[in-house]
Amino acid sequence: MRSFLHQLVLALAIWVLAVIINTALGTIYLVAIKFLDAASLVAFGTMYGAIFSFPIMIAILIIINRYARDRKKGMRLFNTVLTTSVVLTVMVFFIFWKMMGLNGIIMGSVLQCIAIASGVISLITFYNRLVKCGGDLKTVQKV
Repeated sequence: MRSFLHQLVLALAIWVLAVIINTALGTIYLVAIKFLDAASLVAFGTMYGAIFSFPIMIAILIIINRYARDRKKGMRLFNTVLTTSVVLTVMVFFIFWKMMGLNGIIMGSVLQCIAIASGVISLITFYNRLVKCGGDLKTVQKV
């Protein structure tokens, strides 16, 4: 089992990369439809992305910690984190959309897909490190 500090660093790395990807892709999309200027979008995207996705990072940390403690298989850990993060991203996005008072089904759908893709890309990027937090360190597949 890895230390809690290692688990925390992994969860933070997944979260930071997801926020960066979400900000970049969201900015590109919103600039393309002339929603706001790029500088404002980067600032707002980073701030709102970090604030609204922070609870997801906490959930990922808790899952990593519990699975590592119970020595669950790494692939099961990855699948649980992936599924949980997608479901929580959808829920958090709807909260964000309603709190911001935004309209537009197409823009909302595109931004929702960007948020989900950002999280999935971030998790896939840290696949090996995440699977190694499981209890079956010797059976991790090489990717």
